[in-house]
This record gives sequence, structure tokens and C-alpha cells, in this order.
Amino acid sequence: MTGFDTANELRRRMGDRAAVWEFLRLFSAAWGLPGEPAAGFGEAAERLGPQLPEALREAYACGGLLDPRGAYAEDGVLAFHWADPLIAETAWGIPLAVADRPDPPVVIDTGSGWRPYLDRLSLACVDLALSAALDREDTLDNACELSPDQAPAVAARFDRVPLPELPMWVEVEESPVRWYSRPGQLLRTHGDDWMWVWIRAQTPADLARIHAAVPGSCWSR
Repeated sequence: MTGFDTANELRRRMGDRAAVWEFLRLFSAAWGLPGEPAAGFGEAAERLGPQLPEALREAYACGGLLDPRGAYAEDGVLAFHWADPLIAETAWGIPLAVADRPDPPVVIDTGSGWRPYLDRLSLACVDLALSAALDREDTLDNACELSPDQAPAVAARFDRVPLPELPMWVEVEESPVRWYSRPGQLLRTHGDDWMWVWIRAQTPADLARIHAAVPGSCWSR
């Protein structure tokens, strides 16, 4: 499924969580993410019982993005996702006090306690899926740093993915994170002064088009 238009496909499905799950299935198929749910859901559902929100059950069913085996409830938060420990000690969770909402908010802990991340679990899963696509190991990715003079012009050449600005969970000081796309192309920026841009393409031609849209940059490869 080449030419996947991330921003437009998500924009069409922002209204409710069921539509966002549909987006996640389409996105996962387009960008080569695991389509089958991760093992261990039954055990997690039995262990957590009523503490497991319905929205999170549905998120687990969307594919292998989330691993239910490590989910646990502690100090009023159900932790459901973790960063690679070799990169950062970061966890995502749902406050148990609001876990019964149709699409509960998500909090994040980067090492200094839980704080707000996104107001809808479904959209937090979208952010995690975009990050997973960006982190795939192949040759259709790259990164560069943009000067304050370059950044606005580059951002204007792409379509903003309809997610709010987010904290950079690897280095909070390098926030905010913003997502952009064009058909077959995905970009993540972080920072507001000198800005890092991370890119992913579906085809070599898409990668060349991103490079052409960011002229004069020193790419990492």
C-alpha cells in the first residue's frame, strides 16, 4: 500500500476511537508494522480484570504495537507501554481514576513522575505507531538538523498530522514533537530553535522527494 497519506487518512477518522482503530490497521499494513495482536492478551486480561479499560482491550486487538504481557497497575496508573530501555526509561499509562472513559487520557513518565501526554488513548496509540514506523530498520530513513531559518519553510512543504505538540520522551528538553506527512512520506520534528527532522519513506522515490523538499541539509547518511 504505497502512497499512504498519513495526515489525511487520520484527519478523516478523528471523530471516535473505532475510526482511529481503523486508521491504525491501515497504517500498520502500509508501513509494515505487525498486524497480528501480540501474545499474552488473555493472561493480561485475567490478571488485571476490571482495571483493564475497554479502549485498551481494543488497542491490543489492532495489532502488535502494544505488548500486554508487561502491563501492571501501581500508584493509581495502569502502565501499558515502555520505551526500549537502551534508549530511555519512559513509560506510558492510563490513570485508573478515569480508565472507564470511552477513550481515556494517557500520561507519561520519563523518570520524574507521571504527567499528561495525550487526552485520548486512541491518539496516543497513533503517536506510538508513527514512532514504530519511523524506527523500522531499513534504508528508507534519514535525519538532519535544521537551522531556525530553514525550519518554517520545510514544515510548510508537508501536511501536519493532526496530533498536538508532544513532549520528546527521549530528551524532554528537546520538545515539542510534531508529525508531518505527504503520501508515502513521514516526518517527525523535535525542538523549536534548531530542529531535528527524522524521516521515513515507503519507496526510494519517496525518500528522494523528501530529500529534495529539504534542500541544503546535512543528512546523517
